[in-house]
Amino acid sequence: MGITEALDRELWITRVALEEYDVRGALLLAGDTHAVVWDTLARPRDMTPYHPLIGQRSLTIVYSHGDWDHIWGTAGLPYRRARIVAHADTRHRFDTDVPDVLAKRRSAEPGAWDDVVLVPPTESFHGHRTLELRGLTLELHHLPGHTADCIVGFIPERGVLLAGDTIETPCPVIPADSPLAAWVSELRRWAADDRVRTVIPAHGPVGTRDLVCRNLEYLEAILSGRPVDPRGPLTPFYRETHIQNVRWSPAAGR
Repeated sequence: MGITEALDRELWITRVALEEYDVRGALLLAGDTHAVVWDTLARPRDMTPYHPLIGQRSLTIVYSHGDWDHIWGTAGLPYRRARIVAHADTRHRFDTDVPDVLAKRRSAEPGAWDDVVLVPPTESFHGHRTLELRGLTLELHHLPGHTADCIVGFIPERGVLLAGDTIETPCPVIPADSPLAAWVSELRRWAADDRVRTVIPAHGPVGTRDLVCRNLEYLEAILSGRPVDPRGPLTPFYRETHIQNVRWSPAAGR
């Protein structure tokens, strides 16, 4: 089980240590009637700390994208009474790579993932979607880059950006087929938005809008082929990630 802490009375964060990195999700409480879980993390037990906080509130689950460490914990919630919202491409992934990834993990580690239930979105969208809660708004915006289906969530009343895998410390993960120019364009918009005061990434510490700016600088350098180094010490996972990111660069022969 991970570490759950309150940023305040309405916003809770759970961080879980996986084999190579940590992953972080959030719980937003809107009065006594609504609860929103942002990413269900890697295992059903990761959601256990949220049970007493959710109580009998109506439940919405939002997937930031369809990677396994963000969606495999859903069975640990009362998901049968929840609305589950994600980008349309995430819904498509539940018919393609999502079950394949789980089958491979179960084959490699028999018995270790038997409690995982794949629960697809019940609602999907293109572009953007707004969830009206009691006294709060959660804006969902498509932000492709790390994957084609990535989204971010913005709570304008709080200045909170739920960044998923679009923002990461010490550096983002850029797949070979990343729409990097679109990623950079969207991050420029968020970096210039002075409403953003708190940024909650899925990987790396919670911070300010400076996290957006730091990731933007890194991605712009990769896109233009300029030399760049991640900020802070690198674990083996992020050392290899940075090496692969640099190979994406036009200067590396793309």
